[in-house]
Amino acid sequence: MRIGMESYGLKQGGEQDATLAVIEALLACRSAEGPNTLVFPKGIYHFRPEMAVERHLYMTNHDQGGTRRIAFHLCDHTDLTIDGQGSEFIFHGSIIPFLLDHAEHIVLKRFAIDWERPMFEQGTVADTGEGTFDIRLREGTSYDAADGMLFFEYGGSKLPVWGLHDLDPVTMAHAYQSGDRLSWSSFKKLRIYEIGPGLVRVSGKLSHMPLAGNVIGMRFGRRENPGIFVKNSSDIRVEKVAIYHAPGMGLVAQRSTDIVLREFDVKPRPGSGRPFSATADATHFTNCRGSILMEHCLFENQLDDPCNVHGIYAQISEQLTDRAIVVKLREPMTKGVEMAVAGDLMRTVRGDSLLAYGEAVVESADVLNSDYQLIRFRGSLPKELKVGDVVENATWNPDLTVRHCTARANRARGFLITTPGKVLLEHNTISAPGAAVKISGDASSWFESGAVNDVTIRDNLFLASNYCCPDWGRAVIDIDPELERPEAYGGCYHRNIRIEHNEFRTFDIGLVYGHSVDGFTFRNNRITRTDDYPMHRHMKHSIRLIAARNVEISGNEAPEEYSPVLLGNVERKLSREAIRAHE
Repeated sequence: MRIGMESYGLKQGGEQDATLAVIEALLACRSAEGPNTLVFPKGIYHFRPEMAVERHLYMTNHDQGGTRRIAFHLCDHTDLTIDGQGSEFIFHGSIIPFLLDHAEHIVLKRFAIDWERPMFEQGTVADTGEGTFDIRLREGTSYDAADGMLFFEYGGSKLPVWGLHDLDPVTMAHAYQSGDRLSWSSFKKLRIYEIGPGLVRVSGKLSHMPLAGNVIGMRFGRRENPGIFVKNSSDIRVEKVAIYHAPGMGLVAQRSTDIVLREFDVKPRPGSGRPFSATADATHFTNCRGSILMEHCLFENQLDDPCNVHGIYAQISEQLTDRAIVVKLREPMTKGVEMAVAGDLMRTVRGDSLLAYGEAVVESADVLNSDYQLIRFRGSLPKELKVGDVVENATWNPDLTVRHCTARANRARGFLITTPGKVLLEHNTISAPGAAVKISGDASSWFESGAVNDVTIRDNLFLASNYCCPDWGRAVIDIDPELERPEAYGGCYHRNIRIEHNEFRTFDIGLVYGHSVDGFTFRNNRITRTDDYPMHRHMKHSIRLIAARNVEISGNEAPEEYSPVLLGNVERKLSREAIRAHE
């Protein structure tokens, strides 16, 4: 059934608030026999948090704590399509545009998400000096400068700048070798003070000096609200949707099944001149299952990765009986995320080697608080289990297909893949200041689980990557589970990674770095040297593998300088022409 938004008092214009109209319309959709389509007349609609629905939420890889306001509260909805017909939805302040919770068979299509005030500011490098550079803010920018700090207004509060990003004004990508060298801990060594109206000076211990004329993006706030948040939901499709800005990730999903993103773009508003889109990942999936499909998507200028797919390692804090343990969520940005329910298969994993050594089916699981969860099992746990090891959910792991997508000009890396499901990346165009593809896993920092078993990377075009080396990677493709001594363990963490028939257009020789992988193929790829950036030669060999088994490198074409391959402690099968030179 078609349900028109015009029947619920919907009005356009910046002075109007569409939030109550949406609440009323969604209540009507829930009571009407489905399937239903909620249709917006094409227009520009504004949403504010004052009268929005409020929920306490734990969102993976976002800053936790407190309640959130939500504009489109899709809780327990089934068989619903929301069709914007090309509309723009503009959000104000601290609000989540879309929450899908225990929702099934939902389609979101044909609209754009943006914020009236983005969670960043920008300026241009006006001049440089000895240990200083000056930033000319945009005309009319409201700011405060005090005590060596710069403040901007957002959501009714004055927030301090805590990071700067140096961007090439032509490409709007991070400047060569700039990385995070003016952010995080490096930013703490800097001071910013006003030297004239709209002109501020940055001084201190500079780890990187921008060039005059470059664009400087200024970060304040944190990972607050994603554009779309999906939890405990299934059969979700997002089609022809653009996110021009989100003060968090573009789309984040946790414990959800079967998600399709088709023509889903995370990009700056065209013509806006903005340097950034989302303030974190374009897409992020934690403890999902079924299939994740992304087709014909564009991810650009977001302040973290285009895509991250992973599970969670929870650390064993206490063993109560041979069938019950208490686990702790160590990463602050995954606190409160449900680890398991009855019937799930859990896997015990060594904290040092990351190698699994046992499995058990969950009888019950209770969230004690945001840090700790009590899990009871139907059978006995392994006798060798010890406090300090970790567990992962072996049931909630998705297959991933990414095809005909483009990722470029973002901060950090490209596609982060940590799932045991079947993974296919094909016909994509990827450029990143770090590794274009990263396959990792760790139980020491982010606690992201999911040793891969079946990864195919084929027929992709890899453009300039790792131009901020080594901040976010060693090579175009990094396979680097966080192990202190990967050669010290009897087994390998990752398995069956095939890199075939791709084209690498790269300015540096580092193609692949990898360790702890059983089954690695690099075959029939073509490598072309470009002059996009100077060679930094962080990698001395085009391919470097450590503690790997069943390696095949054959049939690749590259300039002469790409031919060296370093294989340390590797069982390999190399063609006589593993990498042959071409002119």
